[in-house]
Order: sequence, then C-alpha cells, then structure tokens
Amino acid sequence: MNNQERASSSPKIGELLLRAGKISTNVLNEALERQKKTNERLGQILISMGVISPSELAEFLEAQSSIPYIDINSYEISGDIVSILPEDFIKRSRILPIRKVDDIIEVGCVPPINPEDIEKVRLITGLKVSPYLVADNDFLQVLDRVFNVKDRAKKVISALTTGGREQEVIMSIPDSVALDNSVVSIVNSIISDAINQDASDVHLNPQANSCEVRYRIDGIMYDSLTIPRDIADSLISLLKVTAGMDIAERRRPQDGHFDANYKNEIFDFRVSSMGTSYGEKLSLRILSKKRMLMPNEQLGMLPEQYKTFVTLISRPYGIIFVTGPTGSGKTTTLYSVITSLATGLTEIVTIEDPVEYNIPNIVQIQINEEAGITFASGLRSVLRLDPNIIMVGEVRDLETAKVAIEASLTGHLVLASLHTNDVASTPLRLINLGVEPYLLSSTLIGAISQRLVRVICPNCKASYSPSKEEKELIKRELGEDVVELKKGEGCPACNFTGYRGRTGIFEIMEVDRNLRTLIEQGAYYDKIKEQAINSGMVTMRKAGIRKVVQGITTLSEIERAVED
Repeated sequence: MNNQERASSSPKIGELLLRAGKISTNVLNEALERQKKTNERLGQILISMGVISPSELAEFLEAQSSIPYIDINSYEISGDIVSILPEDFIKRSRILPIRKVDDIIEVGCVPPINPEDIEKVRLITGLKVSPYLVADNDFLQVLDRVFNVKDRAKKVISALTTGGREQEVIMSIPDSVALDNSVVSIVNSIISDAINQDASDVHLNPQANSCEVRYRIDGIMYDSLTIPRDIADSLISLLKVTAGMDIAERRRPQDGHFDANYKNEIFDFRVSSMGTSYGEKLSLRILSKKRMLMPNEQLGMLPEQYKTFVTLISRPYGIIFVTGPTGSGKTTTLYSVITSLATGLTEIVTIEDPVEYNIPNIVQIQINEEAGITFASGLRSVLRLDPNIIMVGEVRDLETAKVAIEASLTGHLVLASLHTNDVASTPLRLINLGVEPYLLSSTLIGAISQRLVRVICPNCKASYSPSKEEKELIKRELGEDVVELKKGEGCPACNFTGYRGRTGIFEIMEVDRNLRTLIEQGAYYDKIKEQAINSGMVTMRKAGIRKVVQGITTLSEIERAVED
C-alpha cells in the first residue's frame, strides 16, 4: 500500500486524538461544530482551542498517514522551485514544492492529502513525488513569504494598465470613495505583508518618480517595494480618506486612524502624513491588541526586577514614571500595568494622546487641545471623578508634572511616561522642568526605564565560542566566565536576519530613604545612580548582558540599544 492509499484509508485525526485520550468527546463535538461554521482544518481548530499543541498535531498526523512531518519554515525555498507548479494550483491543492533531488520533487502538503493532486504534481513536473506533511499555519506563512508583496503588487500594477481587476478587502472603505479596485488590492497586499512580517510601521516615502515602501521590523527599517509615482498618489489618497484625513491637503501635517480585519484579528492603524520636497510622505503605525495588552510577567524583566516592579505597582499612592525614548515600549508597559490593576475593586482613569486601545473596566480620556483638554487640564478634571489610579500618557511640561504630583500627594497612585534615558535622570528631568525637589522626594516611589532589543530567532539559533573581547566584557559586567553564547544564523522564518521578535530590557529604581534624601537635596545624576545601584538596582546594561548569557539576545543588540 503506498502513502496515498494509507492516507485515504487511515482514521481521521479527531478519532486518533480521541482514542489517545488527548481530547474528550465533548471537545471533539465542539470542534466539529465550529468546523461546520468556519470550514477550518480540525487540527488548527483544536490548536486554537488550546487542547493540543502544534507538535502534538504533527505527531498524530504522522501516525494517521505514515507520511513524515516536517517544519517547512526551516527550508529555504527558492522561487525557481516554486515556479515548477502554477500558483493557483499550489493555493488550491495546498501543496508547495520544497526542493528537487535528482528526479524527485519534494512537496509539503497540508492534510488531508488528495492522491489525485499528488498525481497532478507528477504529471505537471514529470518527476517522482515525495510528499511531506506540513502544518496549516506554517504553510500559510511560507505561502505569504514565497508569493510576497512585491510579486502581488507587480501583478496588480500591471493590471492597472491592462484593465484587470483584483481585490482582497480587509479594510472598510468609505462608500463615498470611488477608486480603482487594483489600488485597494495594492494597499491590502502591503498591509497583509507588513502584518505577516510582524512590522510595527509602514513608511511610504516619495521620490522623484516613484514611492518607496519600507517596513520597520523589530525596530529596524527594511526596503520592501517601489511603486510608480502616479499609482502611489492614488494609494496615499485611499489611505488618507480611510483614516478620516483631508485628501485635498498635502502639505500640512495630519493624523488619522482606521481599523482592518486580517485573519480574524482587528488591527488598528495610526496614520500620519506630511508634505516633503518630492510630495506627501505617509507613515502607518500598526497596533495589535494581542501584542499591546500582554501580561506583566511577559514584558521581559529579570526575576529580581519583576519582584521590585510588583512591589511598586501594589503601592496605594505615589507616582511611578516609565521612561525611555520613543519606540522603547513605554505604552505597552503602562497598558500592561493598568490592565493587571483593573480588578474591578478600584477606579482607573487614563489621559492619553491618543487612546491606543479601549480596555474594559477603565475610563479612558482622549486629549483634545482644540476643545481645551490638555494633559494638565484633563488631569485636574479627572481628580473630580474620584479615581484610585490615574495613568498620564506623557508628562511634557511643568503644569502637567505639578498636577500629577499633587494627585499622588492626595492619595492616588499615578503612572506616567517621561522622556529620559534612564531612571537616574528622572528626578533631574522633573526638577529641571521646575518641580520642587521636596515635593518630588515625598511623592516619587519609583522609576522604570526600558529599551527593546531583538530576540534570537528560535528556528536558527546556534551556539558559538565568544571572542576574547566578548568574554572580557561579560566578565567585567557580570563577573562570570562564559565559554558559549548564542546567535541566529539566518533562515527563512526570520528573513535571514537571525532575529525574530523583541523583548524588553529594564532598570527599575525603587525610591528608598537614602534616594529620597538625595532627591530632596537636588543631588547630581552620578550620586543618584550610585545610590540606586547600592540599593540593589540592576542597571539596564547588566540586565541586557544577562539576557545575552541566557541565549535570548546578542551583545551587538545590547550595544545598539544601551549606552556604555
């Protein structure tokens, strides 16, 4: 009996899992009912329900069909290999060529495998076919990578000149907008590609005769696509009108936002525009609620830092500042904190610009300077609402700082962000704004400073022997001898960068009696930092290097993110 005959006569995956005791009859029935409504694969439904893991599914798929399972993300699949089969056949049959070995074509197949499709591959290619099982989600990720935005956009751009039409709607386009569907398709291709690559921002940069599309992925900018200038103008107009912006105004800076549904997840896009010498530049910030509202323990703090952090946010009153440059993850930390504090036993009010996400059980107020609602005036009004906890999106001036400190003096826990490089700079920054040292010393209970660093890709992580300089640096900072470190060698899953995802590195200063005295005396930066370290603070640099030794990130990332 060949592989295909075994696949067609073997028991179904749900039955195998039921026999093995991995799922109950009720769970299977629930999954089958969901499958009738969504037409999803049963295995993927069970994974999304949290009943089985992807590795368990792979194990059972092998048992079901006797066809080996592979991790398709670990293969570097070339365009030449993929082009051996028509794109529409690949997407319809869910069979993807992986590599050619002599007269054999190896293909990844999403189960269940249709023997007729395998036979079609043999007839199309004239080669023997060796099938492997691949997970549904992995197949879709590789498919997005293989048939990437550049190829899709080229086809759509070509369609503009030939009268073709192509549309994949993931945005809600206003009824009043009359644009070619091909432009909508390009926008959707860019958005879906950016989401698939975990980009945080998309930049559309005008040039003399074209427009460059660039993504920010894990904090680093990458070129993605070049679009003809006339098509880019239509594309920018569509994005602006969807975001509620004035398409007639091309010089004055504007801001807007829109939502898009992609793979059953709602993403929020913050859009900003400004005129340049070559035309209008547009940037889109991609916000995912799943990534923004993460549990506190997943922010990336070391165990001893997390203990201090929990102590600080458990205090009934006082003020805590979260500091760092733009893009360092301050908003994510603040949102994680207030989400964890929203137990229903306290009243929490936020003042933000803008409100990034609506959080249940929390009152959120949007800054509106035209209506007279600034951080300072809004904060004064909030105090009349009898809150227990207040979050201030950003302290920018003396007036806001004073009102925030007064609020902490009157029995409120205040959380606020501030632009400083580290925790020791926090009291000095506030004093320079004009806050009285004695007021600050009696209300400041802690400061948290952070950066984001890239994480080594788990798919291509490998060990290496550190250089003499790397060993000396780690010995100097941590007092430890290391013989092995980790790095990413580069693979398709991380676009051959060696990194995938980011984590936070922190330093957390709890203001004790000694620090309070120094702040009241207006002590210099060095004195405050020295005392904070003597009181047990782990510096951001040491926290980062600790993560290097743990194999989470690399020394080059720490050097890039943190000053010596």
